Amino acid sequence: MKRFYLLFAVILFIFSCKNISETVAKPPVPKIQEPDFSVSSIIILQAELVNTRLKVKLRIENPNPFPVSLSSLNYELYGEGSFWANGTEKNVFIVPASDFVEKDLFLMMNFIDTKRDLLDKVIAMDSVMYRFAGTVVINAMDMPILTKNFNLEGESEVTR
Repeated sequence: MKRFYLLFAVILFIFSCKNISETVAKPPVPKIQEPDFSVSSIIILQAELVNTRLKVKLRIENPNPFPVSLSSLNYELYGEGSFWANGTEKNVFIVPASDFVEKDLFLMMNFIDTKRDLLDKVIAMDSVMYRFAGTVVINAMDMPILTKNFNLEGESEVTR
């Protein structure tokens, strides 16, 4: 009879230890959801004989329930299939939780290697098909860093 009680006590101890370890398990680490990028506008700031200064307004929406930091942004802008300009930004900004920010990117476009029809569209401030592509590095709290490639295509009015 003593063996039966001893065996019962051992089995009870094993099952109670298993239940304790299950209730003390660490919560899963949240994963960063990728922010959404879009180009809000392309604006001509100054048109010169060869170079044109542009401002591209980039909108970033954060779907996460916590703020994210964009620590690096490398990008290239194309208009009507032709390369316009590129750039790099460091310590870009913080996007609040479940919110958005807009960032102005200032670029210099050189018309020497640009097709004449594209130049005419920009001068006439007509709509231009664009492609805005690059890589962004995203940080949030103590989570692993997320590197995202983006490739945005669309049509934008060229304004002053």
